[in-house]
Amino acid sequence: MEDTMPDEDMILEAMIKEAQAAPEPGELKRAQVLKDGKEADTAPMIAKELTSAGYVWIYDTRTGDRSKCNRNMLMQHLKKTRPDGSTVFTLHDPHIEVKAGKMKCLLHPDNPNRAKYDDMGLATCLKSNIPSEFLVTRHMKKRHKMEWEQIEHDRAEAEKQEDRAERRHLMAMMARNAPKVEEVMEIKEPERELYVSDKDKAKLKSK
Repeated sequence: MEDTMPDEDMILEAMIKEAQAAPEPGELKRAQVLKDGKEADTAPMIAKELTSAGYVWIYDTRTGDRSKCNRNMLMQHLKKTRPDGSTVFTLHDPHIEVKAGKMKCLLHPDNPNRAKYDDMGLATCLKSNIPSEFLVTRHMKKRHKMEWEQIEHDRAEAEKQEDRAERRHLMAMMARNAPKVEEVMEIKEPERELYVSDKDKAKLKSK
């Protein structure tokens, strides 16, 4: 008996054939000159052929965000679903209108910490229409993962330094407010009067 592909997979296969091609990641192109052969010990080198399954554009069905996907992984991505059963990705632009915000990427040139970020060697980003702080963080984690990790590491170290400084300050205040040690004075116990009974007194008088 001949195996048949499930209807869902057949539909996805048909959709994949019509998927919009996306450029290959990286900068290497077919017929790109790798070495021009002008140096004495080299010969001209040209990228003759690139072997790849190819990439296509896929879109988030809720946000409309576009991303590249290798054709080898496309079926797997198109089958992803959310808890409510809806699909996560589609091959067609859903044309979702996202309300533009006014918040800027942390790597924007106008960020107050830009001079510090320059010293850290962080890149710049001109995105300035992010709707919320949550989406700023999401943008950083998704688009600037390495820079985000550096910023978070630096923030954590700064908090540790502040905590140490606060503890030192509290200890200094406690030391200043502690009661002074009073000098211990030696107290002499008064001499006790010798007790003499009446009988003994009579004996002493008779002598």
